[in-house]
Amino acid sequence: MLLAFAMRGVADPDMWWHLRTGQWIIEEGFPKTDPFSLTKFGEPWVAHEWLADVFMWGVYRLGGLKGLSLAFAGLITGTFWLVSRTNVGKPYLATLIALLAALTASVTWGTRPQMFNILFLALFLYFIERYRAGSLTIRGLLWLIPLTTLWANFHSGYLVGVVVLGVYTVGEAGQMVIRKLWPLTPFTEGLTEWRPIGQLGLVTVGSLLAAALNPNGVHIWIYPFETLGSPAMQRYINEWQSPNFHLWDFRIFAIMIGVGVLAWTWSSHKPHLAEMLLFAGGAAAGLISARNIPLFAVAAAPIISRHLLSAFTGHPLYRILAGTAPDPSLSRLLRWLNGFILLTALLIAAIWVGRQLNKLQPDIENQFPIAAVDYLQETGLADKVIFNDYTYGGYLIWRGIPVFVDGRADLYGDEFLFYYLKTYLAGPEWQEPLDEWDVEVVLMRRGTTLTTVLTTSPAWDKVYEDDLIQIFTRN
Repeated sequence: MLLAFAMRGVADPDMWWHLRTGQWIIEEGFPKTDPFSLTKFGEPWVAHEWLADVFMWGVYRLGGLKGLSLAFAGLITGTFWLVSRTNVGKPYLATLIALLAALTASVTWGTRPQMFNILFLALFLYFIERYRAGSLTIRGLLWLIPLTTLWANFHSGYLVGVVVLGVYTVGEAGQMVIRKLWPLTPFTEGLTEWRPIGQLGLVTVGSLLAAALNPNGVHIWIYPFETLGSPAMQRYINEWQSPNFHLWDFRIFAIMIGVGVLAWTWSSHKPHLAEMLLFAGGAAAGLISARNIPLFAVAAAPIISRHLLSAFTGHPLYRILAGTAPDPSLSRLLRWLNGFILLTALLIAAIWVGRQLNKLQPDIENQFPIAAVDYLQETGLADKVIFNDYTYGGYLIWRGIPVFVDGRADLYGDEFLFYYLKTYLAGPEWQEPLDEWDVEVVLMRRGTTLTTVLTTSPAWDKVYEDDLIQIFTRN
């Protein structure tokens, strides 16, 4: 059922340049400079998601867009299966909190490399929680070091894993001090000796060093901070902005925070310092940027399940939630009924997945400028200097057209993005970038301020229009 819910189609506009990058790496080698734009062509480019791009291209070659959509739905499903395995209270409470986490994280699901971040984070937490519980030795925990190398080649979000390791190291060390000050206080269980805490710290350092084993080298250490501090990205890219709680998608995030606070309030154990740092830090990151909400959901789920189960200590429901109650004996009729419900649910899920796959092509035609690009190529305008809508830069790259700008905001930088916005927002000097770059063609979404200005400008002619796009040429 979660696989069906995770089907998000291929609506992410950045998916197209990721696919083209994956193809470029396979056919031409790893790009150190930009090969796709006309404004930044040949300038240094940190392709930090290169392995995810290769993965996407490989899946596309094998299964097309349908295969790509299914692959990422499966990746998301696997992530929250791992979350349920990390949670306590199997199977009922663990599954319930994992589903809450999935609903919370769904705001940014899609066919995009960021999905690898939540998968790797779920894997890291699975290893760390088992190590803290004593069911995993240091040899097992050491696997996080090569996993960090792998994560750093899939996405620069590897830093989240290193930070989580550091938070647990600092939290466990601080908790040792707190236990000595208040020895009778019933704190949540954690590490109780300095040696495993030291080992956790060494794995943290080892993971950070291992991240440098990538084509971009040690630059990957500072790259995440370069994007996090971008005013243009935070101001104009929706997912980098704070969540809008007028929308139900984001209210689930608020609900999960509330459930966590209530679980701590009712719990029979005081929260561990590492838990407090992780939960509060994740919630704050999600409140600053919607892009971080899925990371909070994955990190907070084990904490919430642990304290929610503790809250039911002594209650008749505790054994059921903890998974220690004996299985109820069911009559033959109830067993048949359960089987019928399960088969019906699977059938509905299969039908839903099929419908979503059949909608892929119509959705692409409604969301991307397929006909407009066909027109550019048929008329020879594709060879001109084109000023394009930011949203459609990735699709133009996919069709082999050099772009003015695209979703690789880190490549263009704040100065250039604000320069681009002078024209896009039709400010007082809107013509300046068009003149400086000798732009001959403008491809824009219908209804933007720029298209309104161009329609009334004697210097520009509207040569194409459909339900999605307008194209202007300099007359």
